[in-house]
Amino acid sequence: MKYLFIAFIVLLTLNVEMAKATNIRGQVVRNVNGKYYPLANVRVDFMLWNGQARKWEVSSYAITGADGFYYFVNFQPGMTFCISVLGHYYPPQPLITQSLPSNSYQDLPVIST
Repeated sequence: MKYLFIAFIVLLTLNVEMAKATNIRGQVVRNVNGKYYPLANVRVDFMLWNGQARKWEVSSYAITGADGFYYFVNFQPGMTFCISVLGHYYPPQPLITQSLPSNSYQDLPVIST
């Protein structure tokens, strides 16, 4: 019974932490003659700032879908980040992950290549 109670407490703690997680999404498009088209199958890197090493480090990556969208899930709120696409960093100023209700996304500006 003691182990069952401990397992319950651990699961409850994990669920509380997951509720604090931030989900991030954005879209990559290509400008062709003034029209924007989704850019599919492009690697998008989620970069976190490492203050000790004083550099950006890849934390995760995603591949854009047919609609040009990419998704990153379960990041801790309050982290400084940027997105890297085709060797370029977006946006010009780093962002901070927000604390959001579960099942919602921190939407990033559209990236045009």
